[in-house]
Amino acid sequence: MPATAELIGATVALVGLGILTAWSVRSITRR
Repeated sequence: MPATAELIGATVALVGLGILTAWSVRSITRR
């Protein structure tokens, strides 16, 4: 079913955004 592919894509996008935000926050806190 294509719904599963969409779900996986959405999850990957959310995880990527979360990691990106956490990394940026970490770099900002270091300064």
